[in-house]
Amino acid sequence: MDDGERVELAAELRVRLAAAGLEVAAADANRLQRDLALHLERIAALAADADLGPFDPPFTDPSRVRAGGRPVEGATPGPARVRAEAGRAPATPAGPSPSGPPLSTGPEPAAGGLVAAVRMVREGAASSVELVERALERIGELDGRVGAFVAVLGDRAMAEAGERDAELRLGSAAGPLHGVPVAVKDLVDVAGVVTAAGSPKLAGNLAGRDAEVVARLRAAGAVVVGKTRTHEFAYGVVTPGTVNPWDPERIAGGSSGGSAAAVAAGLVPAALGSDTAGSIRIPAACCGVVGLKPTWGRVPATGVWPLSWSCDHVGPIAADVVDVALLDAVLSGEGGGSRWTAGRPPAPRIGRLVGDDLGPVDPAVAAVVDERCRRLEAEGAILDEVELPLKAARGAVATIVLAEAAAAHARLLAETGEDGYSRAMLAMIRIGQSALAGEYLTGLRYRGRFTAELERLLAERDALLLPTLPCVAPPTGRRTMTIAGVEVGVQAALTRLPGPFNCSGSPVISIPAGLAGGLPVGVSLVGRIGGDRDLLGVAAWVEATAPPAGRPAVSA
Repeated sequence: MDDGERVELAAELRVRLAAAGLEVAAADANRLQRDLALHLERIAALAADADLGPFDPPFTDPSRVRAGGRPVEGATPGPARVRAEAGRAPATPAGPSPSGPPLSTGPEPAAGGLVAAVRMVREGAASSVELVERALERIGELDGRVGAFVAVLGDRAMAEAGERDAELRLGSAAGPLHGVPVAVKDLVDVAGVVTAAGSPKLAGNLAGRDAEVVARLRAAGAVVVGKTRTHEFAYGVVTPGTVNPWDPERIAGGSSGGSAAAVAAGLVPAALGSDTAGSIRIPAACCGVVGLKPTWGRVPATGVWPLSWSCDHVGPIAADVVDVALLDAVLSGEGGGSRWTAGRPPAPRIGRLVGDDLGPVDPAVAAVVDERCRRLEAEGAILDEVELPLKAARGAVATIVLAEAAAAHARLLAETGEDGYSRAMLAMIRIGQSALAGEYLTGLRYRGRFTAELERLLAERDALLLPTLPCVAPPTGRRTMTIAGVEVGVQAALTRLPGPFNCSGSPVISIPAGLAGGLPVGVSLVGRIGGDRDLLGVAAWVEATAPPAGRPAVSA
């Protein structure tokens, strides 16, 4: 951006803030103007690249778009949008998994992983009470240093674990997660527990019923041991109060930072997160764990506080792909478990994303990703280079999220006023209220264009690959950082690569790729819309070629 463009942007910033009726305190002015500048820059990139015509309609449901840029005729909601019958676990498939290669390529699950915990309960090596008690002990010992949990449901979880053990003694296992402890992000309703969404605004928001995803966890036999921290209303990448188990002087990422840190530190084997512009994948990469953003709509978001209805995803975070795949099967309602076989699926064909739209990437991160790609090719994978208009897709997400977030908060703001909102959150809402209808519609219309191009690239490839983040986890307290000689805001840096795929609604999984300076680096694999199980198979293949990454400094 040249000097003339900066002058014009500064003028537009002042107009927008005035129109939003927001009086900006001097201490907040630079940050708020930087956030709004990022928004306007992304809108400008979208307007420059969109090239939309009369036959580019708006799409609020990206899962209906295919390579032709048109909605799928007669498309019906996937199984994730059909509510599970209350009290019943999803049926376990009688035969091999109907979609995707067998997820059998990785090593045995690490001790303490989800699959390992399920096996221990099933084989009688440990009771549910013992597993839940161990998890609560680890939380008590370590969470004072990590800050992953905002609420621990100790007595309640132990009572539920006792019920699970009684069921097992009677020969009545509830489902594929019978008796294992899990955690959920504090955007997700758990009956009888406050859903504060990381904000004092909702300090008294006692949930009357479980969110659909929690109901599915319970139906599968899982025991919820607590709620994990999130950035305020999921609008941020830091997760205040939570530190990175690899280095307590670094952020855990956000907004699902509590869930990722809890898994990385070994407090629980798995947790739920949500993702609107990277909020599962960002903390997964920062903390060295696996996070899946499922196809939009495949996992229900009912009972989850919204940030942006058409960009929000709910998904699993765990230590490895096998664990994520098991949790995904439960959350999506596609079956109670996954089939593991002894062989390896064929080597995948992967398109590696390159080009200017990736923006600056830290050389140390790029070196880790380069090495991962070399290892994949040595194992037989076929890689080629591809490009996508990521900059415009980021702009589409910016226009959609701010407008929808403002709408989502309109009633709460009107009824309770500004008290309880941070200045940054209030600014986001006010800026969203000032968004132009044309900007919002351009974002929805560009979604079809971007999704069609992405699906076209995937027609002849099993996945696309890119760094999850352009850097390792930033130090705590930083507002800006320098990447490859370019100074950028932390929020802009961490959402730059994961954010575009909330435009398309595609399934994306972040898996550990290695270490840079002793900190985790994540690599993301992007799959076809609706091809989540296929993507998990590719991810398991890629994971099996990774070198050991070591353990976090703070871990059980």
